[in-house]
Amino acid sequence: MENDIWSRLLSGDVLPKLIPIVGIVSITIALIVKKVFAHRERMAMIERGIHPDYPLENEEEIQNPPSNI
Repeated sequence: MENDIWSRLLSGDVLPKLIPIVGIVSITIALIVKKVFAHRERMAMIERGIHPDYPLENEEEIQNPPSNI
């Protein structure tokens, strides 16, 4: 029974249809995860008092952001 399912999935008429679907789903999941992590990083910067859109020059500005923002 189990071999029958795998043999049908890997047959010549199902596999070519399955590959693009798996690819699209994988890329979509990867983009969503990337957006979630970017959002979390941005929120962490805001919580620490760092303006996320302000370009930081060096490590010292990361620790002590300018107060005139």
